Amino acid sequence: MLCGMKSQLANRLASPLVNDVVGQFNTKQITVEQACEALGIRKSRLYLLRGEFLRRRAQGADWEPGASGGDHAPEWPPEVGAFIKDALKAGYSYAFAASEAGRKFGFETARSQVRHWAIRNEVIKPARPPRLPIHVRRWQRTSVGELWQLDATTERWFGKADHAYPLLDMIDDCARLQTGCAIYRAETVPSYLHLLHGSFCKHGLPLEIYVDHASIFKGNAEDSVTRLRSRLMFYGVSFAFANSPEAKGKIERRHQVWQERLPPYFVLNGVTSLSQLDEVNAHIAALADWRNSKESHRELGMTPQEAWDSAIAAGRTKLRPAPMDDPWWDYVWSTWRSVVVGARGYVEIPHPVGRVPTQAPPGSRITLCEHLDGTYSLIKDRPHKGGFPVVYFSNRPR
Repeated sequence: MLCGMKSQLANRLASPLVNDVVGQFNTKQITVEQACEALGIRKSRLYLLRGEFLRRRAQGADWEPGASGGDHAPEWPPEVGAFIKDALKAGYSYAFAASEAGRKFGFETARSQVRHWAIRNEVIKPARPPRLPIHVRRWQRTSVGELWQLDATTERWFGKADHAYPLLDMIDDCARLQTGCAIYRAETVPSYLHLLHGSFCKHGLPLEIYVDHASIFKGNAEDSVTRLRSRLMFYGVSFAFANSPEAKGKIERRHQVWQERLPPYFVLNGVTSLSQLDEVNAHIAALADWRNSKESHRELGMTPQEAWDSAIAAGRTKLRPAPMDDPWWDYVWSTWRSVVVGARGYVEIPHPVGRVPTQAPPGSRITLCEHLDGTYSLIKDRPHKGGFPVVYFSNRPR
């Protein structure tokens, strides 16, 4: 993982998480191995970050982590790249390839730069770091909101003869509190946006969301991982992948609870796949709230709600209030689509809205937002920091 990391730290993780991890490492709450694992960096980079962190703290200023190497490396001349590629495949060492690049092309580079270039361009595979013990790879979080585990499980919730539907499940790693749980018709980006928005409004913003390598979280530059991560990063929530299935055992055990309870509960209470999703999920929310507040957790020796409240009372919380008064809030959690403004400023919006007038220039591209409640807005640009939404149309209730 560490050797092959291609993106800069500031692009991978939100500033609140990096600050928290470096702060915990500085006060010896976590080890150097745990800090490196959390940030996906090497020890040398970690100590540099700590130095920057302490200098800014001494100045009484906030610290914003900068780039951590990787994707800002300059491109090599094509002839040098072609030579290095052939040389390494022929068996040259990194040092010899660097030396020959200087002799043949006058291109000065170092052994380490050749190695990193070869990894970035997939000429060689990076060596896998040693597999650390499980207690080091995924230590128990001590603060609520430090990490939430998120996963999906697809089951025939309404009977063996019925369709299978995904249940999205999310818990706090420290208190085991159920922070989100709902069934959806399909496992899509809008489904995750709905779950995350509701959870953030109810509980606040965590530092990090922890997921597996399912296809919904992986993709190309414009695919689901970017669309979900961009919204989380907008409000300082980081997005991380589990190292192994064992690393997210808490959420897997929670799946088992719902797999055992929900099918017979739905039968007894007349809930079917024809029921409205809001009705189905109201039942699930009531069951989750009861489990949070009334059922003692074996490992904790108390209910998740008691563990949550106890941690907050002791100051062990990383939660931040959801900024629902931020002007971009409702647009961040909508789905976005670029549309072209037609003649005289008209834009076609899906049924039942239809054709609406705007003040946007004909032929220009603007963004159509479909909100979680099914209403629509037309705005000039997608959500971005340092500006305010320019709204051309909205049928959202005031």
